Amino acid sequence: MEDEKIGSFIKLSMDAFEESVSAEPKVSCTEEELIQILHDLSVAVNDKAYIPQTATRDNPSLSDDYIFNDIDESLILLDLTKANFVAKIKDIGKGAKNRIKQGLPQEYLYVFQYPCKLARRDAQESGIDSDRVLIYIKINVRKVPYKKVFIISFHKNRPGSS
Repeated sequence: MEDEKIGSFIKLSMDAFEESVSAEPKVSCTEEELIQILHDLSVAVNDKAYIPQTATRDNPSLSDDYIFNDIDESLILLDLTKANFVAKIKDIGKGAKNRIKQGLPQEYLYVFQYPCKLARRDAQESGIDSDRVLIYIKINVRKVPYKKVFIISFHKNRPGSS
């Protein structure tokens, strides 16, 4: 596949990186479930009905270092396919533990990877225009009465951490 400019980034081929995104603890996900998630995600993106997760010190926003905005997020989400899927994992974060203590059901995250080239915000100072970035995307499909709520976070892959 030839590199393709989309929004403010360049989409790279899936084999552009030797590294890959890893995610644990994995749980099973059928092909039908994955197809349904991708369909529901597409509807949520088109309806602008998803929630971007707040960046943290441990997982800063891509837009802190790169020219990357909500339009780019939407373009990537609409471009995801089964080939980008890494795993369905059990949510074991602090928030998940608190929700379980409150009697809410266990939540799961759908993890995807997306290889691209992003323009650096510090290009003028650093002399480096762009970086090849393997983005990992975590999608939490939270079920609330009468609808699904997609909570989505984008992160630069850091091999060895999940």
